[in-house]
Amino acid sequence: MRVAVIGSGSIGPDLAYGFASALAKAGGGGVQLHDIREEALRAGMERIRSYLAKGVSRGKLSLRAAHGIEASLRPTTVLAELAECDYVLEAATEDLAIKQKILADLERVLRPDCLIGFATSGIPRALIAARAAHPERCFVNHPFYPAWRSLPMEVVLSGDARFETRMLESLARLGKVPIITADVPCFAADDIFCNYCAEAARIVAEGLATPAQVDAIVNAAIGGGGPFNVMDLTRGNLLNVKCLNLMRDAPSGSAWFAPPAIFSQQGNTPWHDPERPGNPEHEAALAEAVRERILAVLLGRTFFVVDKGICHPRELNWLTQNALGFAQGLLDLAENLGMTRVQAICAKYAEAHPGFELTASVRDGRLPRFPRHLEVEIAGGIAVLRIRRPEVMNALNERTMAEIAEALDAAETDETVKGIVLTGFGGALAGADIMELAALETAAAARDKCLSGHRVLDRLAAFAKPVVAALDGPVLGGGAEIAMACHARVVGPHLLLGQPEVNLGIIPGYGGTQRLPRLIGVERGCALLRTGRPIGAEEACAWGWASGGPAADPLAAARTLIGRHLAGEVNLAPVSPAPLTLPATLPALEIGHHSLAIDAVLVDVLRKGLTRPLPEGLRIEADGFARCRGLVDYDIGMKNFIQNGPRVPAVFMHESHPERAAGAGRLHARMRRRR
Repeated sequence: MRVAVIGSGSIGPDLAYGFASALAKAGGGGVQLHDIREEALRAGMERIRSYLAKGVSRGKLSLRAAHGIEASLRPTTVLAELAECDYVLEAATEDLAIKQKILADLERVLRPDCLIGFATSGIPRALIAARAAHPERCFVNHPFYPAWRSLPMEVVLSGDARFETRMLESLARLGKVPIITADVPCFAADDIFCNYCAEAARIVAEGLATPAQVDAIVNAAIGGGGPFNVMDLTRGNLLNVKCLNLMRDAPSGSAWFAPPAIFSQQGNTPWHDPERPGNPEHEAALAEAVRERILAVLLGRTFFVVDKGICHPRELNWLTQNALGFAQGLLDLAENLGMTRVQAICAKYAEAHPGFELTASVRDGRLPRFPRHLEVEIAGGIAVLRIRRPEVMNALNERTMAEIAEALDAAETDETVKGIVLTGFGGALAGADIMELAALETAAAARDKCLSGHRVLDRLAAFAKPVVAALDGPVLGGGAEIAMACHARVVGPHLLLGQPEVNLGIIPGYGGTQRLPRLIGVERGCALLRTGRPIGAEEACAWGWASGGPAADPLAAARTLIGRHLAGEVNLAPVSPAPLTLPATLPALEIGHHSLAIDAVLVDVLRKGLTRPLPEGLRIEADGFARCRGLVDYDIGMKNFIQNGPRVPAVFMHESHPERAAGAGRLHARMRRRR
């Protein structure tokens, strides 16, 4: 894939670096960074080199990978050198006339099928592409800070399905999560964010609170660091002025959107002076006054975006957490506050601020109902259940599992649904939610966690309609276990399959100890479980874990496989529940740094569970997982993963000390309460 970014100013180099990094992981490609000024290109490339050096020094990148990424980047001042690009993103300006000129210049150079994106915080696509020769290939692509690693990318579609599909697939390949919005000024996120910043600025301009106080109050209430901290990071004061003017002049606008004069007065001067930091201390009454005004604007504009159909509630909720940095999505915040309080907060603010619109959801006290982490698409008789938690590679938390169960209930009674494909955004299913596992304080809680997961997976296995998992990328732990509960699995070439639980001081708890050896054989299954060693797509297919060979398009291959089953050409079925015959002793293995105590539990579960029917084996597995909770190595593994990530091996004690583990569990509980 050949990509170019136009503009080597504030965000262009970050985008180019992020794209080059994603392409390196996806198999390669080239990125050009264009600017009309040589000095801007030199500064941009120097910034990229600093990112690479930091990645190497922190162990995030190998030296070889860093060299490869740098080699794939090419700066240029010659627009004609972009002629063979597949995708070009303009990130040079927020000036409409300049964007239109750049588009006209690009259309003289690029192939008619080259995708063109415009990085803008607020200018509608209709205005940018008004004079385009090929408007069907022109899109708004709004990135977020920091652009090199922030996942969300707001997208305004062009109306041409062929180009739209290519754009969404291209952005996913470039490491972004596309969030589709309507073509309105400031789209979804910046409608909320710019008005949030404006309200904070009004509070300061009125003399009610200082920037330091506002940031402290807001961060304590909803996270995100506070509006003035974020404006300093992004140098966003003058951009806020442009966005607020766009919203004021829109058909839905009013004088309420007028940018506070303090933005222009402040200009690019930071709100916080590191040499003379402001005093964040404040009285409780001030905290309440500031908090209520900020919440009113955030929630009022969030419901405006939902009620006007600007963005799907699920995507908006995810966007406000992952793009704007709040501790939770703003619709989750509304749910936690309760709609009665939301109504009261917004109505009080609207009474004091003419032009602030209360939409139907706020007036009626109606919270939209939607699955937070599961996207369901039904087409051609196939329901695709797509887990969407890309920030954690689609890890399975309790809410996600409950939403899968609800989707199965709906698919069971829907006569138009003939089969189900289970997948994750980008093809990954990374495993169980580690924070939920770390929060388990007792053996009984650990056992209940397993049994709850077993109920959902058993439902998948027993489902009357064929269920096929379509996977590509990391499929680990609980993600592999839920895939094994399906009737078949189709994988792409980038599959990385593993049961890495032993790295965390636990054993699999969603059926992995029982289904994996039944699928690929006792010797191979036990070896993968005890060592945590991952395998790739070729091995997974050759060993029988997946059907056929690696597929270029696993989702399409899964649909085809279901079609063949329905036509009677193949028979898809869950893993056989029959007991296995085990050798007198399991093969000797070198388990490296892994816990001997956890390995002993794992071997015991394997020996007892595999020789019994699957339902009994699953109960034995749940009991074994609960036994792990009584070992100190459980706490050591969890703490190491949370603090250091998966690259740093835990230093296990290899002992069982229930009283010490219980003490560690109480310590972790206190640490969580402090956080």
